[in-house]
Amino acid sequence: MKIPSLKKSWKVPVVISVVLLVLVTFSNFYGLLTDKFHFDNPSSYFFMLLATVHVVYLYAFWFKLTENEYPDKEMRNLEYGFYAVVAFYVYKLVDITSVVFGYSTYDDLILADHFLIVGIAIILGYLSLCLITLYVFSIRKAKIGNYTTDCYVEEDLDTWP
Repeated sequence: MKIPSLKKSWKVPVVISVVLLVLVTFSNFYGLLTDKFHFDNPSSYFFMLLATVHVVYLYAFWFKLTENEYPDKEMRNLEYGFYAVVAFYVYKLVDITSVVFGYSTYDDLILADHFLIVGIAIILGYLSLCLITLYVFSIRKAKIGNYTTDCYVEEDLDTWP
């Protein structure tokens, strides 16, 4: 039985992305300073909305690779929207990192014993999600191609005024 290498297999990063996305979404409801889950926080649900864009992009990526299709305008537009999602992931990464590594400023709070462990795990989850997303972008460029008009199907180009 031959084990696929990580460089040649594009399915492994997609599956890792989905698993990381589930873990990060779950951790997004967790209040690190309060040590409780907060399901009444609207920003957590906003994150789920952005995660939906991530999943739709991964589905389009998977479909293009399995069907050997060229990139199209819809995938290009989805990827441009996905850049904003990745920027939000980076924002959350910086936000959580500042909370975790600024824990010495919380002298008045009684923090849970596992504050640092859980905080570092969340940081690693966001960091891994950002890195694997950049890797998926590079796979898209290498295997599917650039977004050029030469690859578009002629029916998609409206040449009549």
